[in-house]
Amino acid sequence: MVPEPALAAFLATVRSDAHDTVRALAAAVDAAGGDFEQRFTYKMLVYTLDARWHRWVVAISVNAKAVSLRFLFGQSLDDLAGVLRPGSTTAAFIDYPDGATVDAALVTSYVQEAVARHDRG
Repeated sequence: MVPEPALAAFLATVRSDAHDTVRALAAAVDAAGGDFEQRFTYKMLVYTLDARWHRWVVAISVNAKAVSLRFLFGQSLDDLAGVLRPGSTTAAFIDYPDGATVDAALVTSYVQEAVARHDRG
């Protein structure tokens, strides 16, 4: 589960109409069962393994138009549902525009794949 201080610190910095989406995404990430450490850093709620903050696995961010689930190495995911948007040569995002519903099972499956593919070395 996301430590309340990290989630609360993040929510305090984002628009209030995004809070429900952020909470739904955080719960879906938690349901993936990764051995995550979480932190509010880089203006995002960031999840990493083995305290490797420069090589995080997944993060939640908010901008003026959407809440995004960000995968640092999302370009390597299979994306069977076709929902990932390229963000860089390695990163990919799933965007949730205002009012969008979070498919928790889909998010959890993508996070599980990201954890399975993550280089822990």
